[in-house]
Amino acid sequence: MRKITPAGVVSTLAGSGTASSGNGTGNTAQLNYPAGVAVDSFGNFYVADSGNHRIRKTEYKVP
Repeated sequence: MRKITPAGVVSTLAGSGTASSGNGTGNTAQLNYPAGVAVDSFGNFYVADSGNHRIRKTEYKVP
């Protein structure tokens, strides 16, 4: 999962590009067929990791 700013800056929020079920944060997290994303008012985002049959919650903190 990536964030792209209007200026074209790309940040990895979750996932490594390798499909798996490994836990971790940021680019060490491994997802398997992420199918949907939702963001709440606190800046948390939720990913439907459909290949692993789970919802993953991640906090996005601005550096």
